[in-house]
Amino acid sequence: MGAGLVPEIERISGELNEPERPRARDEATAYTSTQWTGALTLAEPFAELAQRFGPLCANAVDPLEIAAGLEMDGLSDQATRVSYGVPDVFALAEELFRATRRQPAEPTAAPNPWRTTIGKHVLHGALFALPALCYPVASSLMVDRGALLLLVISMLVSWPASQGLSYLGHSRRSRRDLDGSRWLLRAGLGVFGLVLVAAVVLTAELTGEPTAIRAFAAGQGAYLLAATVLLVAGAERWLCVALAPGVLVSAVYLLAGRPEQLHLVAWLSLGATLLLAVGLAVWKTSWPRPKPNRRLVRAGELRAASPYAMFGLLVIGLLVFPLIAPRLFPGIRGADTTTLLGTLPLSLSMGAAELQLYRYRGRIFELLQRTKRLGEFAGHSRLVLSRALGEYLGMATVLMAAVIGVAAVAGQSPQWSDLPDYAGYVALGGALFLALLTQTCAGTTGVLVWCALALGAEFLVALADPQAIAMRIQLVCAVGLLAALLAHSGVVLGKASKHSQ
Repeated sequence: MGAGLVPEIERISGELNEPERPRARDEATAYTSTQWTGALTLAEPFAELAQRFGPLCANAVDPLEIAAGLEMDGLSDQATRVSYGVPDVFALAEELFRATRRQPAEPTAAPNPWRTTIGKHVLHGALFALPALCYPVASSLMVDRGALLLLVISMLVSWPASQGLSYLGHSRRSRRDLDGSRWLLRAGLGVFGLVLVAAVVLTAELTGEPTAIRAFAAGQGAYLLAATVLLVAGAERWLCVALAPGVLVSAVYLLAGRPEQLHLVAWLSLGATLLLAVGLAVWKTSWPRPKPNRRLVRAGELRAASPYAMFGLLVIGLLVFPLIAPRLFPGIRGADTTTLLGTLPLSLSMGAAELQLYRYRGRIFELLQRTKRLGEFAGHSRLVLSRALGEYLGMATVLMAAVIGVAAVAGQSPQWSDLPDYAGYVALGGALFLALLTQTCAGTTGVLVWCALALGAEFLVALADPQAIAMRIQLVCAVGLLAALLAHSGVVLGKASKHSQ
């Protein structure tokens, strides 16, 4: 209802002609000697009052709101008795409330908090994928089972640690505890960095791997931890600065055909990227100087972060299965080239996943604003979910095709028979997208169960059929995981209560 619209006033019983007003000194006597009949006795003043407070009266849920407005306007009980012939402000408010038809104004639509820009997510996708250019520099080291084991150990430590650290840092930032977030991120970088180095060194001592592969495995995990700290701290541009030496030199090294004279320079560039990432992460969490908390992290925070750390562990297991299955089960056939080409666009697509997550939350927010029945919301929310998944799968497919095309131009010669394997990575990307989306709204328990079942199924199939192809096992289990998570998220996210956070 418009603010200038005068509400309709019903005729009130009683005399509408203005009575003779008693003088001030006789006010109390005049009031006590007159029986209150519930009638307003001044037509013109009352009509003016009703018009002036029309919007307030039409929107009020009870007379007290009108009384508060009258008092804020300066109307006292004494003035009410003199001007309108009623006992007090509350009696006048009750009469206005009864005489006004309820026409509440539509509430102002809340701004959508999930609006975002595409550029930020494109940058994040690039930041997730660019480190893959550095791997060919160390490809000559990854020739035996021990070297691969070191890399897997590094990822098994750094991925869960980065997921848990990211949750803790974002959780404190959301509570406006920026000092606590920076303090925890810096301490977590140091603690998990030491655990990572210890795990890599201990494994290397058992397998007898050389110093170079030890350094690369530890550096890989340390970079992931430092990159996580910078992303949580909102320092994406500084992460670009840290990546620049390693990515640029590695690209030149690859385009030049991996010449021997550039090999040392390429290794030094990787070291420079690692040192820059760790140094910038420490600097960005040290300034402005954070105030240390009495307790670095509380038990409740650790319990809340543990499912996200477990999710990181399961994700890395799903991603590296085609690499580790041939080493664990000698009869299983792997495809290292396909694995590399598949993981690169999958990393790039994480930026698209982040963008679609924001779009999904924004569409659900608008759906909540215009939907009045829970059943209607549940049906429409599944359509919104299907649309988000379809858009992500489309983006991931385009990225996969682009990477395969570039690889073909570069002489990698992907085979048509490998297309199902690439489709497996697209399906896995869709499953991880649904997992991330569901976690932002409904928790992690169901997601963890389905991911654990998928990973367990991959190993059971490899154990049952020693002649199977690792990529085909991944394809079947990834499609199954995608279908299971789609059904699970469709049910869980169809509840409006899951989107209140």
